[in-house]
This record gives sequence, C-alpha cells and structure tokens, in this order.
Amino acid sequence: MTDYNDYDEHTWIATIVGAHGIKGAVRARYVTDTPDYYLKEKVLFLEKDGSLSALNIIRINQSKNCWIILFEEINSRNDAEVLKGCRLLLPDDQLRPLESNEVFVHQIIGCRVEDQKGRILGEITDFLETGANNVYEVSNGSSAFLVPDVPHVVLELNVETKRMIIDPLPGLIVAS
Repeated sequence: MTDYNDYDEHTWIATIVGAHGIKGAVRARYVTDTPDYYLKEKVLFLEKDGSLSALNIIRINQSKNCWIILFEEINSRNDAEVLKGCRLLLPDDQLRPLESNEVFVHQIIGCRVEDQKGRILGEITDFLETGANNVYEVSNGSSAFLVPDVPHVVLELNVETKRMIIDPLPGLIVAS
C-alpha cells in the first residue's frame, strides 16, 4: 500500500530518486499531475528517519517526469545520495487548489467501499494510474480486488464521509 498522507498538515509531493550532478542537487519523482504549479516553491519538507525537516530551495526545474532540485542544506553529491528514497512533503495549505470535481489521492485512500445495497466490500488501499482510466485497489482484509474508475462502476465518491459506492462488474468481487 502506498501511504500518500500520514501527516495531519503535510502531504507527500515527491520522492528523491537519486543525486544529480556534483553540487548536491537531487532528482525527485513527483506524485502530482500538475508539476509546473510547484516550480515556484521555496521550501519543501524532507522526511528522514521518521521526522520532517525544512529544506530551502535554491532552484527547481522539471526534467523527464521528475524535478531537479538544489537545496541550500545539501552541498555535495554524497549528501544527496544518502537521501535516495526519502519523501518530500508540502504543507497542505500550499497544495494546488482543486476544481470542484477533483480530489487529492491521499483523500481517497482509506475510503470505505460499498455496493448500492450498502454492503461493505472493503477499503481503498491504493490508487493506480493506467492508460485508459484510473483504478482503485480495494482490500477487505482477506482479499483484494481492483475497481476501475468509470462512471457505470463508481457511482459516488464522497471524500468528506470517506465513502465510495460502486456497482461491481460481474466477477469483480470473488468470495473468499
């Protein structure tokens, strides 16, 4: 399971995937579909060893599905390399404002999934982007299944009540 948001006031925005160059820049794979929006950020929070620390951005550029970021606090390739796998977070109040029909992925994780009769089918544990449509991974503790995010299957999604109502496709849910 991917844990998109396990902090009350910060949201995971990218993961450091490696060093870039010799001056301490990092390559960070972002988890947003609007990466350009965040190119003016001045501070990101680094999650390392279970705690968050602020890093001041000197420069951030976009390059092939990732950002190249140079932070004030990271001064060498060696310092950057040890951060591989660390997450970068942003305070929630700095996230891009959403349109009325949009939600953040971390708001979907943990939603209870029911059929139209109110039968609880499980909980959303992950979100997958595919070429045709997005897919939700739903687990009921003993098994898991995938739910395509298409209008005739996902009938309602309410992130306020953490509830999704679906019309399961035949064979989608296998009894265990």
